[in-house]
Amino acid sequence: MNFAPAPEATRAGRVGWVGVVLSILVIALGVVVIRDALVVGGYVDGETWLVPVIDGADGIEPSAATTAGGVVVALLGLWLVLVALGRRVRTRVPLDVPGTTIGVADVARLASSAASDVPYVLSAQSSARRSSVSVKVTALEGDDVDADVLAAVQQRLAPLAKPVTVHVSTRHVAGVR
Repeated sequence: MNFAPAPEATRAGRVGWVGVVLSILVIALGVVVIRDALVVGGYVDGETWLVPVIDGADGIEPSAATTAGGVVVALLGLWLVLVALGRRVRTRVPLDVPGTTIGVADVARLASSAASDVPYVLSAQSSARRSSVSVKVTALEGDDVDADVLAAVQQRLAPLAKPVTVHVSTRHVAGVR
Protein backbone atom coordinates (compact mmCIF):
# COMPACT_ATOMS: atom_id res chain seq x y z
CA MET A 1 0.00 0.00 0.00
CA ASN A 2 1.22 3.48 -0.81
CA PHE A 3 0.24 6.22 1.56
CA ALA A 4 0.48 9.88 0.72
CA PRO A 5 2.81 11.81 3.02
CA ALA A 6 1.27 14.05 5.61
CA PRO A 7 1.05 17.74 4.75
CA GLU A 8 3.90 19.88 6.01
CA ALA A 9 3.31 20.93 9.60
CA THR A 10 2.73 24.60 10.31
CA ARG A 11 2.23 26.70 13.36
CA ALA A 12 -1.03 28.57 13.94
CA GLY A 13 -1.59 31.71 11.90
CA ARG A 14 -0.04 34.96 12.97
CA VAL A 15 -3.29 36.43 14.26
CA GLY A 16 -4.46 33.50 16.37
CA TRP A 17 -4.83 35.74 19.41
CA VAL A 18 -7.18 38.03 17.46
CA GLY A 19 -9.59 35.15 17.00
CA VAL A 20 -9.72 34.58 20.74
CA VAL A 21 -10.30 38.28 21.48
CA LEU A 22 -12.97 38.60 18.79
CA SER A 23 -14.77 35.47 19.99
CA ILE A 24 -14.87 36.83 23.55
CA LEU A 25 -16.27 40.14 22.24
CA VAL A 26 -18.93 38.34 20.18
CA ILE A 27 -19.92 36.21 23.18
CA ALA A 28 -20.18 39.33 25.36
CA LEU A 29 -22.29 41.08 22.72
CA GLY A 30 -24.51 38.00 22.48
CA VAL A 31 -25.03 38.00 26.26
CA VAL A 32 -26.01 41.70 26.18
CA VAL A 33 -28.42 41.17 23.26
CA ILE A 34 -30.04 38.14 24.91
CA ARG A 35 -30.36 40.03 28.21
CA ASP A 36 -31.96 43.02 26.43
CA ALA A 37 -34.35 40.67 24.58
CA LEU A 38 -35.38 39.12 27.90
CA VAL A 39 -35.90 42.61 29.41
CA VAL A 40 -38.00 43.77 26.42
CA GLY A 41 -39.99 40.51 26.52
CA GLY A 42 -40.76 41.04 30.21
CA TYR A 43 -38.97 37.91 31.43
CA VAL A 44 -36.33 39.88 33.34
CA ASP A 45 -36.76 43.10 35.32
CA GLY A 46 -34.50 46.06 34.60
CA GLU A 47 -33.52 48.59 31.97
CA THR A 48 -32.21 47.72 28.54
CA TRP A 49 -28.54 48.43 27.92
CA LEU A 50 -28.49 48.77 24.15
CA VAL A 51 -31.35 51.22 23.62
CA PRO A 52 -29.59 54.13 25.42
CA VAL A 53 -26.39 53.42 23.48
CA ILE A 54 -28.24 53.43 20.15
CA ASP A 55 -30.18 56.57 21.09
CA GLY A 56 -26.92 58.29 22.07
CA ALA A 57 -25.39 57.48 18.70
CA ASP A 58 -28.53 58.69 16.87
CA GLY A 59 -27.42 62.32 16.73
CA ILE A 60 -23.93 61.74 15.30
CA GLU A 61 -23.42 63.76 12.14
CA PRO A 62 -20.87 62.98 9.45
CA SER A 63 -17.59 64.73 10.24
CA ALA A 64 -13.87 64.45 9.65
CA ALA A 65 -13.46 62.58 12.96
CA THR A 66 -16.05 59.92 12.14
CA THR A 67 -14.61 59.53 8.63
CA ALA A 68 -11.08 59.14 10.03
CA GLY A 69 -12.33 56.62 12.59
CA GLY A 70 -14.08 54.64 9.85
CA VAL A 71 -10.94 54.64 7.68
CA VAL A 72 -8.81 53.44 10.60
CA VAL A 73 -11.25 50.62 11.40
CA ALA A 74 -11.45 49.61 7.72
CA LEU A 75 -7.64 49.55 7.37
CA LEU A 76 -7.31 47.52 10.57
CA GLY A 77 -9.86 45.02 9.29
CA LEU A 78 -8.10 44.78 5.92
CA TRP A 79 -4.75 44.23 7.65
CA LEU A 80 -6.22 41.46 9.83
CA VAL A 81 -7.69 39.71 6.78
CA LEU A 82 -4.40 39.91 4.86
CA VAL A 83 -2.38 38.59 7.79
CA ALA A 84 -4.89 35.82 8.48
CA LEU A 85 -4.79 34.67 4.87
CA GLY A 86 -1.00 34.99 4.63
CA ARG A 87 1.53 32.19 4.88
CA ARG A 88 1.75 30.34 8.11
CA VAL A 89 5.08 29.95 9.80
CA ARG A 90 6.71 26.63 9.05
CA THR A 91 8.40 25.29 12.16
CA ARG A 92 9.14 21.76 11.02
CA VAL A 93 11.92 20.35 8.85
CA PRO A 94 11.27 17.17 6.83
CA LEU A 95 13.44 14.08 7.33
CA ASP A 96 14.47 11.46 4.75
CA VAL A 97 11.59 9.26 5.94
CA PRO A 98 8.45 10.44 4.10
CA GLY A 99 5.91 12.13 6.35
CA THR A 100 8.36 12.52 9.23
CA THR A 101 9.42 15.93 10.44
CA ILE A 102 11.50 17.44 13.21
CA GLY A 103 11.15 20.83 14.85
CA VAL A 104 13.57 23.65 14.10
CA ALA A 105 14.45 23.85 17.80
CA ASP A 106 15.27 20.14 17.73
CA VAL A 107 17.61 20.70 14.78
CA ALA A 108 19.45 23.26 16.92
CA ARG A 109 19.61 20.80 19.82
CA LEU A 110 21.05 18.10 17.57
CA ALA A 111 23.69 20.53 16.28
CA SER A 112 24.67 21.55 19.82
CA SER A 113 24.88 17.93 20.88
CA ALA A 114 27.06 17.01 17.90
CA ALA A 115 29.36 19.99 18.50
CA SER A 116 29.66 19.16 22.21
CA ASP A 117 30.83 15.64 21.35
CA VAL A 118 33.84 16.98 19.40
CA PRO A 119 37.12 16.70 21.35
CA TYR A 120 38.46 19.98 22.79
CA VAL A 121 35.05 21.72 22.61
CA LEU A 122 34.22 23.15 26.02
CA SER A 123 30.67 24.28 25.24
CA ALA A 124 28.35 24.64 22.27
CA GLN A 125 25.24 26.67 21.52
CA SER A 126 23.18 26.52 18.35
CA SER A 127 20.37 28.35 16.68
CA ALA A 128 18.55 27.04 13.65
CA ARG A 129 16.29 28.04 10.83
CA ARG A 130 14.69 25.74 8.28
CA SER A 131 17.67 26.09 5.93
CA SER A 132 20.64 26.94 8.15
CA VAL A 133 22.21 26.25 11.53
CA SER A 134 24.62 28.51 13.42
CA VAL A 135 26.86 26.81 15.95
CA LYS A 136 28.91 28.78 18.47
CA VAL A 137 31.55 26.75 20.26
CA THR A 138 34.03 27.59 22.99
CA ALA A 139 37.49 26.01 22.92
CA LEU A 140 40.89 26.64 24.49
CA GLU A 141 43.38 28.88 22.71
CA GLY A 142 45.28 26.99 20.05
CA ASP A 143 42.60 24.32 19.56
CA ASP A 144 41.35 24.44 15.98
CA VAL A 145 37.97 22.72 16.14
CA ASP A 146 36.00 24.44 13.38
CA ALA A 147 36.44 21.71 10.74
CA ASP A 148 35.72 18.91 13.21
CA VAL A 149 32.60 20.67 14.51
CA LEU A 150 31.38 21.32 10.96
CA ALA A 151 31.85 17.66 10.01
CA ALA A 152 30.18 16.40 13.19
CA VAL A 153 27.16 18.67 12.81
CA GLN A 154 26.73 17.83 9.13
CA GLN A 155 26.92 14.12 9.93
CA ARG A 156 24.37 14.47 12.76
CA LEU A 157 21.98 16.42 10.49
CA ALA A 158 22.41 14.03 7.53
CA PRO A 159 18.92 12.48 8.01
CA LEU A 160 17.30 15.81 7.03
CA ALA A 161 15.59 15.67 3.63
CA LYS A 162 17.41 18.82 2.46
CA PRO A 163 20.90 19.55 3.75
CA VAL A 164 21.15 22.73 5.81
CA THR A 165 23.94 25.27 5.70
CA VAL A 166 26.08 25.04 8.83
CA HIS A 167 27.96 28.08 10.14
CA VAL A 168 30.54 27.49 12.88
CA SER A 169 32.11 30.22 14.98
CA THR A 170 34.64 29.54 17.70
CA ARG A 171 35.41 31.60 20.78
CA HIS A 172 38.80 30.81 22.22
CA VAL A 173 39.44 31.17 25.93
CA ALA A 174 42.70 31.04 27.84
CA GLY A 175 43.29 27.95 29.90
CA VAL A 176 45.81 25.59 31.31
CA ARG A 177 46.59 22.46 29.31
